[in-house]
Amino acid sequence: MPEYYVIPNEDGVKKIMKEYGLSKDQIDKDVATIRDWMLTQPHLPKFPESKNDELSFWIEGFLRLTKNNLEKTKLGVESHFRLKTLFPQVYDVNDLPNYVESELYEYLTMVMLPKHTPDGLKIMYYNFKDSSSHLFRPIEIYKRMRLMLDIYQRKGIDFTGIHVVIDTRNITLSHISQFDLFQLKNLIKLAQKAYPLRLKHTHILFPPSFIDVAKNILKPFVSKKMFARLSFHKNLETLWEHIPRDILPIEYGGYNGNLDVIREEWKTLILKNNDWFLSNVNYKSDESKRPKKKKSFSCEKISFKTLILD
Repeated sequence: MPEYYVIPNEDGVKKIMKEYGLSKDQIDKDVATIRDWMLTQPHLPKFPESKNDELSFWIEGFLRLTKNNLEKTKLGVESHFRLKTLFPQVYDVNDLPNYVESELYEYLTMVMLPKHTPDGLKIMYYNFKDSSSHLFRPIEIYKRMRLMLDIYQRKGIDFTGIHVVIDTRNITLSHISQFDLFQLKNLIKLAQKAYPLRLKHTHILFPPSFIDVAKNILKPFVSKKMFARLSFHKNLETLWEHIPRDILPIEYGGYNGNLDVIREEWKTLILKNNDWFLSNVNYKSDESKRPKKKKSFSCEKISFKTLILD
C-alpha cells in the first residue's frame, strides 16, 4: 500500500504553518489548552495515559483544519464525540475485514485521490457500481467518508479543504428517495463541525435529467454556501478547468493512476487501521452528562441571558 496516500506532505505542512503564522511552541501550547478544556467537560470521554501522544496529535489535526481557531477546534472535538453517540451506525467497525469484501462495500466507490491540487486541496471521489438501488444505503456514504477522514486525522493533516467529485451516471430517483431528509439535515449539520474541512467545490459529473428535481428536494437541507459551490459538468473538459488532469485518474482523462487500483489500495489502508479503529470505537460523548445551556428570555427587545431569582 503506498503510504503517500496519507503520510503528510512536508511542503503542505510547512505551507499551512506559514499561512497561519504557527510555530511548534504555539501548537504545543494550543494543544495543551484544548486538552485542559476537555477535562472540564463532563460529557466528553476520558482517555488513558497510553493515548496521550495520539490524542495530542489528533487535536493538532483539528487546529490545522480550523486555521488554529481554538473555539472552532473545541466545537469540532465536541461535535466529533457527539456524532459518534448520535449516529453509531456511521462508526460501526465491528467487522471491517468482512465489510470491505461485502457487496455493500463494492457497490459504492469512495476514495480520496493520492495527489494534492496546486493550491493544496484533496479530491474526494465517489460513484455507484450500477443503476440498481437495492444495495444502496445512504448511511454508507457517511461511513466511508468518515473512515477516510479519520485515517487522515490519525496520520496527520496537510490540507484544509477538498473538492468533491461525484459521477452521477448511475444515480436514479430511487436512490434519491431513500434519503431520510431529517436525518440528512442533522447529520450534515453535525458532521460539518466534527470534520471542519473547507469545501472548495462539489462537482456533479454527467448530471441526470431529473437533477432539478433532486436539487429542489435537497435544497432546504443544505446551506446556501454549499449550493453556491455546486458545479455541473456534462463533459470532462469543464471539470479539467477546476481540477488539473494530472490529479485525476485515467478514467476521467487524467494521468494519476487507475481508479480500480486506487479503490483496492484504500481497502487495504482501511484494513491496516482496523485495530486502531477498534481501539477508539467506545470513546464517545455521554449525552446524559452534557451541561445544560442557560436559557435566554426576551421581551420587547430586552434579552436576559441569565435569569436569577432570589
